[in-house]
Amino acid sequence: MILTAPRPTLTLAAVCLVGLGVLAQWLLGYRVSAGSAHAMEVLALILYGAAIVLLLAPLGRSKTLIVGALAFILMAWAVHLNARLSAFLEVEAGGQVIAAHRILLATLFIGPFAGLIAGVVTALVARFERIRWTPKTPQ
Repeated sequence: MILTAPRPTLTLAAVCLVGLGVLAQWLLGYRVSAGSAHAMEVLALILYGAAIVLLLAPLGRSKTLIVGALAFILMAWAVHLNARLSAFLEVEAGGQVIAAHRILLATLFIGPFAGLIAGVVTALVARFERIRWTPKTPQ
């Protein structure tokens, strides 16, 4: 299956996925239970990865290595920011958390692993051109 859409549509879809991840964590996270919060964190990271693929994969076959490296960097950064958001939401809900340890572990261990997965998936999608921008029509 090849997904072809205009650039603004893919960008809007990526922004909506990121917003949905943050909203799910905020509404269904620590307000419900601690187990629910961890599930929402994983869901948010999957949605962030999908957004990164939608943003970068259409760059195409000629920039596969650059796309993979940029996806790695963006996903590692998303994991770091998500850990900060998660620590804030847990404290906001009245929990006791050592935010520095959570952020450190997420940034040093989960970030590179998730970044590697996102980078490889994005590079493969870009290499085989599964997501494309619609060509511009001359006016």
